[in-house]
Amino acid sequence: MAQSVHGRCLPRPAAVGDAATVSWVWSGKSALELRVEKLMERVGQAGGDHVRLVPVLEEYLRLAEAHEDDPEGFFFDTGAWCEILADSYLAVGRVDDAVRLIGDATRRGHSEGAERLCELAEKLMRCGHEQQARSLWQHARTDFGDDVWIYVQAGIEYADLGDHHTALGWLTPGMELALRTGDPEQALEQLVPLRSASLAAVGATPDDLQVRAEQASAGTSGEVSSE
Repeated sequence: MAQSVHGRCLPRPAAVGDAATVSWVWSGKSALELRVEKLMERVGQAGGDHVRLVPVLEEYLRLAEAHEDDPEGFFFDTGAWCEILADSYLAVGRVDDAVRLIGDATRRGHSEGAERLCELAEKLMRCGHEQQARSLWQHARTDFGDDVWIYVQAGIEYADLGDHHTALGWLTPGMELALRTGDPEQALEQLVPLRSASLAAVGATPDDLQVRAEQASAGTSGEVSSE
C-alpha cells in the first residue's frame, strides 16, 4: 500500500468499467478545505452575477454553520461572507432575507457589535426600505444600547430623509448617553450640530440638553487644542 508523506489519502474513482478498484491521490488539504476551494471557484466564476452568487454563498454558510463547533482547523470568515450574501440578496430583491441573515449572524457573534446591523440599515434607508431598516436599528439599540454610534448613524439617516422628529428620537438619547459617560468616543462633535439642525427643522429652540452638550463639546475641543 502506498505511503503518504504529508497529507490525507483521498479516494478517486477508478476508470469507468473497473468499478472493483479504487485509485488514490494524495493531498495535504482536508476534504473540507477542498470543498471550500470548489465553492470559492464557483464564486469567482459567478463574478458580479448575484443570481448565481446567492446559492453558492448560501452553501458556503451552511457548511460554515455545520462546522462551527469543529472547523477542522479551517477558518470560516462567516461574518464577511454574510455581508456579501446580504448585498446579493438586496441586489435580487430579497430584502427580508438580507435582514434575517444579518440579524442571525449578529446574534451568533459574527459581527463587531452592531456594526453589520447598522451598515445594512444604512443601505436599506438609502434604497427606500425604511421599514426593514427600522427593525435593524431597534435590534442594534436593544442589544448594543451603550454604543453611541448607533444613535449617531440612525440620526443621520433619518435626518437625511427629512424625518427630523424620528432623527431626534435617536440623537437625543445618543446625546444623553455621551454626556452620561463622559463622551469617550467624542461623539458630541457630531451629535451637537446634528441635533441642533433637527431641532431647528422641527421649529424647536435649543433645550437644556443641547446647551449642556455644546458646553461639553466646547470644553473637550478646548482641551484638545490646548494640548
